[in-house]
Amino acid sequence: MTDPDTPARAYARIRYRLLVVDLVAWFVFLAAVQWLGISHGFAAWWAHRTPHEPLIILGYLAFFGVCQYLVMLPLHVYSSFLLEHRFGLSRLTLAGWLTREAKRLAVSAVIGALLVEGFYAILRHVPNGWPLWATIGWVGCSVVLARIFPTVLLPIFYKTTPLQDEQLAARLGELCQRAGIAVLGVFRFQLGAETRKANAALAGLGKTRRVLLSDTLISDFTPEEIEGVLAHEIGHHRFHHITKLLIISAIGSWVAFTLTHLAARWWLAPLGLTRLSDIEGFPMLALWLSLLGLIGLPLQNSLSRMYEWQADRFAAATTPPQAFASALRRLAALNLADPDPPRWITWLFYDHPPIAERIQAAQRRASL
Repeated sequence: MTDPDTPARAYARIRYRLLVVDLVAWFVFLAAVQWLGISHGFAAWWAHRTPHEPLIILGYLAFFGVCQYLVMLPLHVYSSFLLEHRFGLSRLTLAGWLTREAKRLAVSAVIGALLVEGFYAILRHVPNGWPLWATIGWVGCSVVLARIFPTVLLPIFYKTTPLQDEQLAARLGELCQRAGIAVLGVFRFQLGAETRKANAALAGLGKTRRVLLSDTLISDFTPEEIEGVLAHEIGHHRFHHITKLLIISAIGSWVAFTLTHLAARWWLAPLGLTRLSDIEGFPMLALWLSLLGLIGLPLQNSLSRMYEWQADRFAAATTPPQAFASALRRLAALNLADPDPPRWITWLFYDHPPIAERIQAAQRRASL
């Protein structure tokens, strides 16, 4: 039985509560902006000042984004700064956190504006067949973002350099080669200035795909443990999990957009809207899509956990399973992962199996 008073369990309990509060706050915010007339008032005021639809949408998004950020700011500061310091996870000063927050906001604003502008352009130009085109656009954007993540997005937040340890780089490169996975190289990203947590990834698509190791992982883990962590990531690519999840996401998006197209007739008139492409209905649209996403989350997470198990089995089969179990144990300790979350929490919100179960499975493999 896991001690309920360990830091990991205490941290997890707070995280679970924050997750629920965050969801409730998001839905209440959207409902208030829509039904209190705030959205209609600003959209009408702004539309009188520019005749161009893209500028109307851009101005509305700026207003909406500022309102959302201010409303959610206290919760965000607590969850991303105060709580992380309370449990000794964060190494950021307030100035460092503010700098990182400014970068996050800038990147989110640019990507969000492009996505929403594109979505509303599809709504305007294909009012009846938009679910299919929006799905195609969403899949295309997902592929582009995955491709540019290691070369464009990650360096904005973390300094990334080729791994200087040639022996370790060669060892990991050989592991990729044995699995039939082509990579550009092995890179180190500077996570330690921000947190004590450790991480690794096999990120990018095609010519941008590369191994990414945090400096904390390199300094605190043995080569065998690092090899096990990377083997897990290789497993996702070896079994085409990214492609499969993208296909599942496409199907889910098409279903959600189609349901939105059918359900919109029930809310347009009561909200004083004539078409779904009216930007003042954005909060209601976001609320509806968020609700559908929440309903579909357990199924999506169930599939993700299945793929994580498959990647774990691949790691334990291609690298020493005892080293893989040790790596999982140390990652859990560093990241304060809840070893045994409640079943309903796992079912609803976990895209990975509980860490205690993963460690036990690796240990069973080691004992064979």
